[in-house]
Amino acid sequence: MLEESSNPQAPEEVAPAPGRETCYGCFKPAALCLCGRIPEVANRTRITIFQHPRERFHAIGTARIARLGLANAQLLLPRAVEPRSLRISASLASGSALLFPAEDARDLGELPAEAMPSGLVILDGTWSQARALLRENPALQALPKVRLSPTAPSRYRIRKEPRRHYVSTIEAIVQALGVIEPDTLGLEGLLEAFDKMIDEQIVFRHRNPRRPLRKMARRAEAPPGPLDSAADEL
Repeated sequence: MLEESSNPQAPEEVAPAPGRETCYGCFKPAALCLCGRIPEVANRTRITIFQHPRERFHAIGTARIARLGLANAQLLLPRAVEPRSLRISASLASGSALLFPAEDARDLGELPAEAMPSGLVILDGTWSQARALLRENPALQALPKVRLSPTAPSRYRIRKEPRRHYVSTIEAIVQALGVIEPDTLGLEGLLEAFDKMIDEQIVFRHRNPRRPLRKMARRAEAPPGPLDSAADEL
């Protein structure tokens, strides 16, 4: 299963609300626990998720689905090396690429089979958070970059995306794996779990009006380069 390296003292983390029974496997309310409902996917391509601290406990963050479902992956958070540091130490697979829509990024769907990356690095956060992670981790800047060209809008119905072709972290991962290893079984099951999580969160929100989501819509942030997203709200 996906390994999670966490730091309980990381800046700006918001822990689950006290007094509410919470699953600490997926950080969801116990009544909405995802842990037993995510299919196991035996992916071959190594997935490494660099997560911004603010996303760790986000009620509708989708990196948790990748953490629970992907067999060959890891999720990493900054360690408290210095105040507010976003530096993450990671040993990346040889042949890794960063899934990020930079100007020099190559379209993953247009790469020949022999040029497909053996590992993908994903930045999990808003556009500004993702850029901050990239800026503070020089090793990521040196990686070759690839991008996606989503053909349909995100299924993220509860969190408004700034542009129609922005997709969530789990959608980006599933689409990328579908291109690199189309024979891998179970990928659609991850999206079905994603849909279910959103459905349940909508119901939960209506039943708990005193606990609204903090930001239902984000201001559009124009990232540098082509706008093919690879992370939540990217």
